[in-house]
Amino acid sequence: MPSRDLHLKPFDAGTKTKLSIYRGYVRAWLQVFLHASAFSGKPLQFFDFFCGPGEDSAGEPGSPLILLSELTAVIAKIEQRKHAVRILFNDKDTKKIENLKTLCLKRKFPWTPRFESSDFDDVFDNVQKEIGKGPSLVFIDQNGVKHLTRAVFDTLTNAATTDFIFFTASSFKFRFGDLVAPEIHFPENVSHLEVHRVLADKYREWAPKSMFIGHFSIRKERNIYGLVFGTHHWRGMQKFLEIAWSLDRECGEANYEMEGDTRQGMLLLPDGGTGFEKRKVEVFQDQLAGLIERGELTTDKAVFLHCLINGFLPRVAKDVYTRLRNRGLLKKLRKTYPRY
Repeated sequence: MPSRDLHLKPFDAGTKTKLSIYRGYVRAWLQVFLHASAFSGKPLQFFDFFCGPGEDSAGEPGSPLILLSELTAVIAKIEQRKHAVRILFNDKDTKKIENLKTLCLKRKFPWTPRFESSDFDDVFDNVQKEIGKGPSLVFIDQNGVKHLTRAVFDTLTNAATTDFIFFTASSFKFRFGDLVAPEIHFPENVSHLEVHRVLADKYREWAPKSMFIGHFSIRKERNIYGLVFGTHHWRGMQKFLEIAWSLDRECGEANYEMEGDTRQGMLLLPDGGTGFEKRKVEVFQDQLAGLIERGELTTDKAVFLHCLINGFLPRVAKDVYTRLRNRGLLKKLRKTYPRY
């Protein structure tokens, strides 16, 4: 797969979407750890392994400047709670690292990052034991799919108090099969528009049961890319899903239409009759109602976590609660969605 330098021209809409998700999660991550008493005084750690020069050709900030600006916005709280801030910026291109150093000096940020210019494998091997020694956020914005191997993924998911976001060129994996990322196998007959969802499902299979894995698909022209997100805590997953569903109010997982209106009138009935195919939210609500009816989910906590694990915000259960209450199957007069 040919390598492209995205910083030689202004960021496209897909890249801006990716960076907006990163900014949103950095902001949410800081709010969580700056208000959790258990982490007071512990270092906050950030690892950006494909950081780039800091901005695009038009001066639009990339991930390093986004991180530093979000940290600066809450510096008073960081100092009040006595957090050290440790930042690693790495890019194989030495010119990009030099440009980033210059930008950081000019803007006089309160922290001096650690700058590296190495291959991903080398720098990751050098720092992997540091990840998780304090609350850690890892961003791997690779130009392809090859770097998130099973070994790297296992390191990230086994690190304590570590959240991660990584970028993949999902349609390239779909197109070239075992020629790239051979550890991951795609099932047959996968829709082009759903390749990132399928790829994310493979990472879910690898993840320990205690891990929450989210994803967001990003279309750039005809190709499908995407982010995969991981966290050990339900609150991290909730924050990620709030960002995802604010960008995609129908499915919470893409910057393009995944459920076209034409699907609403498909022939579905085995006897040849017509029916309407339900949308993703409606299918999940039906499944959730069945789980509650059968006694497989018996508490608000169980419903709440089931929603998050499956990529839905818990508010999706509000209509289910109302439906079951109207049928006399729920005795509790709860009118809102479950809160845990």
